[in-house]
Amino acid sequence: MSLLSSDIRPTEITVIVVLISLLVLLPPLSSFWINVDSPWYLPYLVWFGIILLSARLQHLLRKHAV
Repeated sequence: MSLLSSDIRPTEITVIVVLISLLVLLPPLSSFWINVDSPWYLPYLVWFGIILLSARLQHLLRKHAV
């Protein structure tokens, strides 16, 4: 049985993984964002990492779906 069925598309899997990662990572990261000593660009760096990981995941899933 294939990892990807005809009903599940790579975009849907990527969105699900990003939402689950936000659910898991956001509470611990919010303590870093609230910290006074943290740099101003830290939230942008976190979001950039999440976007990069989701783009990489989508690229890999599309590559294996073909």
